[in-house]
Amino acid sequence: MRLAGRPVGEEEAGAMGERLSEPQPVLALLQKSSGLVLLGDPGSGKTTFLKSLALSLAAGHFESLGFKNLLPVLIPLSAYANALAKRDVTLTRFLSRYFEEGELKSSLATLFEQKLAAGEVLLLLDGLDEVRERRRRNLVVHRVEDFYRSHRAAGNKFVLTSRVVGYREVRPSAEGLAEATLVDFDDEEIAAFVDRWTAAIEKAASGETRRARKEASREQEELLAAVAGNPGVRSLAANPLLLTILALMKRQGMILPERRVELYERCIQTLIKDWNLARGLAGRATKDLDLWETLRVLRPLALWMHQTSPGVGLVKEGDLQRELKRIFSGRKERDPERAARQFLEDVREHTSLLLDRGGRQYGFIHLTFQEYLAAAALAQEHQQEVEPIVSALAAHVGEATWREVSLLTLGYLGLVQQRDQAAGAVLAELLRQGPGPAGEAAILAGEAVVDMGQGAVAGECRESIVQALLGTLRDERRVKASRRAAAGAVLAEIGDPRPEVMTIDGMELCWVPAGPFLMGSREGDKTAYPWETPQFECAVPVGLWVGRYPVTAAQYGEYEAESGSRRRDYVQGANEPVVEVSWFDAVEFCRWLTARWLASGGIAAGWEARLPSEAEWEKAARGGLVLPSKPVIRTVGGRVPERLGDKVNPRPGRRFPWGERSDLNRGNYESSVGLRSAVGCFPGGVSPYGVEELSGNVWEWTRSLRRDYPLDPACSDEDMEASSQVLR
Repeated sequence: MRLAGRPVGEEEAGAMGERLSEPQPVLALLQKSSGLVLLGDPGSGKTTFLKSLALSLAAGHFESLGFKNLLPVLIPLSAYANALAKRDVTLTRFLSRYFEEGELKSSLATLFEQKLAAGEVLLLLDGLDEVRERRRRNLVVHRVEDFYRSHRAAGNKFVLTSRVVGYREVRPSAEGLAEATLVDFDDEEIAAFVDRWTAAIEKAASGETRRARKEASREQEELLAAVAGNPGVRSLAANPLLLTILALMKRQGMILPERRVELYERCIQTLIKDWNLARGLAGRATKDLDLWETLRVLRPLALWMHQTSPGVGLVKEGDLQRELKRIFSGRKERDPERAARQFLEDVREHTSLLLDRGGRQYGFIHLTFQEYLAAAALAQEHQQEVEPIVSALAAHVGEATWREVSLLTLGYLGLVQQRDQAAGAVLAELLRQGPGPAGEAAILAGEAVVDMGQGAVAGECRESIVQALLGTLRDERRVKASRRAAAGAVLAEIGDPRPEVMTIDGMELCWVPAGPFLMGSREGDKTAYPWETPQFECAVPVGLWVGRYPVTAAQYGEYEAESGSRRRDYVQGANEPVVEVSWFDAVEFCRWLTARWLASGGIAAGWEARLPSEAEWEKAARGGLVLPSKPVIRTVGGRVPERLGDKVNPRPGRRFPWGERSDLNRGNYESSVGLRSAVGCFPGGVSPYGVEELSGNVWEWTRSLRRDYPLDPACSDEDMEASSQVLR
């Protein structure tokens, strides 16, 4: 949508514009099979599924689950492995003894044996992967297979869980045994989890009161918005364990995702301190790791891993052991090699932060944690000076695999360490040096401010970043189109200071004089629509002011706030051309704007704000047979500059506002950006009258009906009362 202002009532001229991430499928597979092996990564929900299933059956919910009257028996396989280490014992014998040691003693053991003989046991065996020694794991699998074959015929059912890594080497083979792998949550499953989470919290906290429901609804919306609004947070939320941690943080009042570094720090601390205690079955041995000592080793290790394989997150076990040995040597450890082995075992077993990914390769449970810890290492290594941090970041400006590490390093400085002046100094120096491809340093600095929050850097630093982004956005000579668009997107998040883009009364208008021009496309133009030929001479009888830019979302937002009109919910940058506006919405906006500007004296009596006709729009884009020697631009209510001389247009029928050839540096179309862009990113696409964005970015409405060329001599084809069924 673009504005055109002209006197009312004068003669008017006639473009436009088999997946198993939900419990039910797993249950369905178990209903059809005698046994099920459930595989998944750490935190994918294997143990939670077993606990939920056992609790539901213990509560008598047999029919709803699709089972007969089954007795759920849930045990950790590590306990059986420990028993086998002492002497060879069958699983049946172990289970009887296991229950004899409990509070109910022999009565429970007798019940188990009776139910097993009747075929009414659901045996839930958790954590095959936690049997670390391979020979013993093989023995456990053989004994489980023996038990399965002996008791399957009676009607008993079995579920065994394991991580994917290490399972294939000991994979059990038996008739009627199925396998399923738990996968990451998709968006729909994340929403379902959050819905059930908030409902459960609401009920547990205060019952289903109106106030509790309102609070739960607000919390649900905020958590889902946080997940949807940041790719880094979204990638964490795909893992049920990490999504639970996010939900807990939100419950504690933490803002997500504006302070991502605090989020990641809390996630890592939770995994180191609390996860192993909460995730296992009762009686599982745990080790209380020293949080800060663990982090002092994990940080430099993560930085080394990122330097070794940026964006991949996998390193060979031997290389990992050697790097750990080097770190412990630097820490003056008495036996660095032994300390390295013990550290790797502790972190792998008791936090699941660092995992065996198979093929003797290791990686973090999520690449985000490697990137965050690497960033923390950069910040921690240079507590007294910022120059080494600047050098480390400057060397990788423009490299996609280092972008997150760079942003998180700045966030760690400003938020976790509370060194906001140091963060500002790093940003200022990056702007001064301008490393990497043209414009990248400004974009990185802007993204860092968005990531940390507006108050994380001083106002002077923020203003210098805004000015650098404005310069990047308009620098068509040095900066690629995609980076100019990225600068505009960041500017929208920080706060675009341009009144001509962000406010109604700051709009800039360009003078398009009356007179003839060549309208339409030439014969043989393969890019033209069929109705746009032949080219013909048309005249705009009355001069008019045309908006320099399309109406932006911020400007349309003023109208919505004042008039009560609402588009459907649509996420877009405030400095982008407004979208999702019907022709009738656009006309109403213009009527509202006319009344506002008349009331404020922005336009004189007898003028109106309206959509341009098709001919007016096209003349604004192509230029007329005669052109002004310099475009005339004004703001609403501003003084009109003295008219300059005219000249003959050497290219009156040009295909683009700038000339004959397409140029992805002058217009946002085809593959130059791939998304909408902030207005002003393509200054090279300016028309002879100073109007921008007439080629590319978004479709624009005119007031004209859609008709085949050539139009009538007056180039007028308007019917403001036509129904919505008529093409415009």
